[in-house]
Amino acid sequence: MKRFLPVLGALVLLVAIVGAVVWQRPDSSPEAIAAGDVVVQHADGSLLWRSGQPETPLVGQVLRELVAVGTPLDRLREAGGALVVTTIDAKAQTGATEVVRQLTSGRPASITAIDPSTGGVRAYVPGTDPAADYAGGVVREAGAAARPFGSVVLMRAAGVPERAQVDGRDTELLGTEAALLRPLDVATAYATVGADGVHHATHFVTHVTEAGGNTLYRAATGGKPALGTDPGRSKEFAARVNEELRADPLCGNTPDAACLPVEVKDGDVVRHAWMIGYTPRLAVVVFVGGESRPDVQGRPVTGTGLPNDVLLAFQEKLMAW
Repeated sequence: MKRFLPVLGALVLLVAIVGAVVWQRPDSSPEAIAAGDVVVQHADGSLLWRSGQPETPLVGQVLRELVAVGTPLDRLREAGGALVVTTIDAKAQTGATEVVRQLTSGRPASITAIDPSTGGVRAYVPGTDPAADYAGGVVREAGAAARPFGSVVLMRAAGVPERAQVDGRDTELLGTEAALLRPLDVATAYATVGADGVHHATHFVTHVTEAGGNTLYRAATGGKPALGTDPGRSKEFAARVNEELRADPLCGNTPDAACLPVEVKDGDVVRHAWMIGYTPRLAVVVFVGGESRPDVQGRPVTGTGLPNDVLLAFQEKLMAW
């Protein structure tokens, strides 16, 4: 992960540039929306989804968020249509999709990437099966991914909800010391650490504009200290975690890159593995499920094996941009 810092810095610069010009694009103007049509865009204004098309797991996350913020899809369509701009970076999403497809051999796997400074989800690739969501639609034992937080109470402070809708069911996440988390939750927690202990609510939607041009919703991106109202206490906690995780040789020699490989086992068999890598600019979590047998290219499902290869390949995609 030696190139982690410049890679993620370049991605954030790209997102800032495209975000500044998105409303100058003719094809993203509210007038381009057909009556009753709801258009969902990437952060750069390119098309992500249009109402009437099949719903992917990513689109499902966006639509659930629209319900949560008071602008559900049906209401937007009845009002004459709307434009929904998301936090998803089109190139990061494409790169992550290619990596998961090429490297995971059809295993349950996902890549989730969050901007620690805003809480915006930059990439959300929940696997290769369009009917499954291995980023936000499953819960798995967190294992050592929860260790730096010490307890479920501190994970809650870092932004992990106590309960969530998982595969259509209300699911308890932090009910016991053995936290059961979605990859999305793991990325949320480490994004808070990457932001020096300041939590920014994880979100997929930047803003919603009706067909007439009025803004119906805009996400708040301000943060708050994870540990109460004292930012110094939260920053001290994050500094301790960062110091520990930056010492891993897998992180290379980039000063502010941190990483944590995690394996959850039954005896000698790895049930699933996480690879966590983050800087103050991007927090990335790779999840790979399955037994510990190697994949078709001989990579074992261990934290330092296939999940780490997936993370490195995703970084290479970012570098190419």
